[in-house]
Amino acid sequence: MSNTMTNAARLTSRGPIRKVATVIVATDGTEQSDGALRVALARARETGASLEVVTVAIADPLPDPEMQFSTWGEPNLPSRAELREAVETQLTRVNGHESTHSVTLFEGNPAHVIARIATERRAALIVVGLGRHLVMDRLFSNETALQLARISRVPVLAVPSAARQAPRHAVVAVDFGELSIRVAQTAIEVVGDGGRVELVHVMQHAYDAFSIESKEVYDQWVHEQLTALSQQLVVPSGVEVSFLALRGRPAPELLAYAEKVGADLIATGTQGRGFVARTLIGSVTSQLIRAATCSLLTIPRAALLALTRAERHALGMSTGAGPGEWARMLADFTTRNLGRRTILEVDDLEIGAQAQEVNYPLVAVMYDLRAQRLQIMLGDQTASGRHLSRSISGVSGIDVLADGRGHDVTLRIAHGTSQTLLTFAP
Repeated sequence: MSNTMTNAARLTSRGPIRKVATVIVATDGTEQSDGALRVALARARETGASLEVVTVAIADPLPDPEMQFSTWGEPNLPSRAELREAVETQLTRVNGHESTHSVTLFEGNPAHVIARIATERRAALIVVGLGRHLVMDRLFSNETALQLARISRVPVLAVPSAARQAPRHAVVAVDFGELSIRVAQTAIEVVGDGGRVELVHVMQHAYDAFSIESKEVYDQWVHEQLTALSQQLVVPSGVEVSFLALRGRPAPELLAYAEKVGADLIATGTQGRGFVARTLIGSVTSQLIRAATCSLLTIPRAALLALTRAERHALGMSTGAGPGEWARMLADFTTRNLGRRTILEVDDLEIGAQAQEVNYPLVAVMYDLRAQRLQIMLGDQTASGRHLSRSISGVSGIDVLADGRGHDVTLRIAHGTSQTLLTFAP
């Protein structure tokens, strides 16, 4: 049985919350997607969001999100006309009357198409079904939700078919990384007025005779981190927020606790700091998606890019307002981090994050305003050492993310529909 440390202190209101602009709901017209459609419709009504209903006709093989091979969809897939008719019929069935929402039909791999459309629409949320079927049984099965959690730059809400209303009680997994505050804040927005949010940290620390830290010291540190995290949140007066810590393995503990308290939502981040975690979805999120019976909200690390300027400042992110500031900003960044070992990735909308190099020391990052080109130079400070240079044109934004101690963690360069990430190795 887990040992539990709790603090149920109510947090006070700290200002208004941002409203959702656009919600994408993806459905295949089957009962498996009914819950997602109900929740998306309720979300749109409650927040005034613009709801776009999309469906995707499979045209390509469906790659398994964790394996290196592809599996084909069902041999008797519905035609485009049949698929559109099924979704329109579903809208009427779920609404109880003829729907005023139009259906947009696309073709391709469902997860990749949905992720691309959500990014293009600057959507705040993607809603999909959370089913219990294999990938070949349904278009929007758990495997599609798993793929979306891996590649999406927009928060993904996976909803079981039986769901009748938007979530009101959320269990939020936090690890005190830079993404935790974004996960918690999004969960607060999702549960809305009258909702309840519990911030939960699962401690995996092992104690024995050779441990450097005592159990009491670690418990105190976790309590302080949970308190500090909770104090950074914007909490409307109608939302209750509390926090606690559990011990054990993260996924089983979160699932068991959510069931125990009757939570209808588990929220978690999906991309860690390292390039491996960003390239392949973590096992914790994978276990949650495949085993959860309640709704699951997954927040990609890329969601940090959608923060407001004030939110970025609160998280320690510095942002160059325009090209005129980038040269000075990057010169300061180089001075602070010269010689630190790096991980260089290119995060493409279609294929996710791909590592370009690992463990090269930073030499310089520069921006040439006249040529409108950014240059990253990495390598050992010797004539015979390794060297690597990357030139990036069409830069549309630059951000620096720092940790709680003010140390730079990641440099992000946005360009076109991709982004380049320069992360410092542990």
